Amino acid sequence: MHDYEAHARALDADLEYYYTKRLMPLVLQLLRRRYIDLYDLTDKVSKKEEQREDEERKKKTTTISPSDFEARLRSLEDQLDEFVKGVSRLGPGWAAFRNVNILTNDTRKERGDYDPFFHVTQKKRGEGGSDLRTRIDEIERDLNNYRRILDTVTLALESKGLLDPKVSERLHNAAKYPSLLNGSKIVARAWTDPAFKERLLANAREAVRELGIPPGRLGQLHVVENNDSIHNVIVCTLCSCYPYDLLGNAPWWYKQDRYKTRIIADPRNTLEKMFKFRVSPKKKILVHDSTSDVRYMVLPERPKGTSKLSEEELGKLVTRECLIGVGEPLSPSSKKN
Repeated sequence: MHDYEAHARALDADLEYYYTKRLMPLVLQLLRRRYIDLYDLTDKVSKKEEQREDEERKKKTTTISPSDFEARLRSLEDQLDEFVKGVSRLGPGWAAFRNVNILTNDTRKERGDYDPFFHVTQKKRGEGGSDLRTRIDEIERDLNNYRRILDTVTLALESKGLLDPKVSERLHNAAKYPSLLNGSKIVARAWTDPAFKERLLANAREAVRELGIPPGRLGQLHVVENNDSIHNVIVCTLCSCYPYDLLGNAPWWYKQDRYKTRIIADPRNTLEKMFKFRVSPKKKILVHDSTSDVRYMVLPERPKGTSKLSEEELGKLVTRECLIGVGEPLSPSSKKN
């Protein structure tokens, strides 16, 4: 990690998004519809606080120095992922809910459709020229507080029989491990939603939030689009930097020096010889070098003959190879089961 400021800004923005656009609108709807009351929340605070204190005592055995910015940011990235997963499995429509019927506007991009007066105000950190350490301190404090709210709401819902803890735990476990499914969702949505695609290419990390996908350990995410004149390929020449949470585990060849050196020196022939993948001579090939601060993902061209396929069906055509740029999506006739 080199750009601490970029990682801190990204953490800050993601944290406020999931708190103000996902968690708080949900809590307010639950309170308005009287699925839960404020006393349901206060009743659960003491019990959860005891659990949280136990967790904090365990963490003290591996104390991180306040000056170790990278270790603190990495720890915050992991904690944020857990927070995002917890918020996402409480979202409207999740199978874990029992007999709860609510509607919120938190998952759509705000376009002025609603009176701004009713929006949950986002906290602004780092204003007034505060230094990096102060900003990280504030993020750590607020993330811990937001997690307490999430835990308290979850306990209240479970105690009233509105949330199935077994289903919730299964959803949580399913989201624990990096999966190609996240990248497939992003691509399928971009293929079917031009407005989302525009946002994805302009600011990928912000757009991906809309899908409830944990950001993982990255400061910046850039999505590069293949088209009639350009084909994009991803590599990491220094080590094996890769957006694991979006694409799953990196393939073995991505970590090999053979791939790294050849794809930079002669991308067209390397694609043909290593992957049996021929790029039209009419297309220019651009190779993007990932770093610990900036990760890339390819948005492949949509396969022909897929106009009638649903978003879910389109996702099954996406492969890890096409997201790196060393292959194409599957055709409808050969899609994955």
